[in-house]
Amino acid sequence: MFLVLIIVTVTIIAIIVNKGVKGIEKKEVRHSYLIIIGFLIQIAIFNERFASSSFSKFTPFLYIVSLLILLVFLITNFNYNGIKITLIGFILNLIVIIANGGYMPQDLAKLNIAGLGEKAKLLQESEHFYNAILMSENTYLNFLGDIIVIPQLKPIGSVYSIGDIFIIIGICVFIFEFFKREIV
Repeated sequence: MFLVLIIVTVTIIAIIVNKGVKGIEKKEVRHSYLIIIGFLIQIAIFNERFASSSFSKFTPFLYIVSLLILLVFLITNFNYNGIKITLIGFILNLIVIIANGGYMPQDLAKLNIAGLGEKAKLLQESEHFYNAILMSENTYLNFLGDIIVIPQLKPIGSVYSIGDIFIIIGICVFIFEFFKREIV
């Protein structure tokens, strides 16, 4: 929710600052269908119906596949500075997710601070669900896991990783870069 709010806000500001959308006329985003495919896989696997099905054992594998599809999109659009920043965060997240068998370690205390007590409870009961795993001494690279919380964002916030912060900054830079008018 927070990321969507940021994207919408930054897009509106970019349109105002650049006096419209003329800047996108000559900009190219290659293989944008990969974003749709990657996120459709995630939508399919990160829901209660899939989680309670016999296919749920494939969640970590399918999650990594979706991330690799998104990685291809980022690499093919490396000409944008915002994508370069996003790629740094994406790779940091991918490393920790792969190191933990397809799951992102999440800190229970930080989830509670963010107002996500129900998620913390589910995670504590099952040790992992969807793309999250209970952060412990048995998880790897915990410093790259979901450990950053902004308590002031409680109603819309979450717990973020260092990679997420790079991704958010990169997306913001990309939006401004994409809407920027080229001076001829």
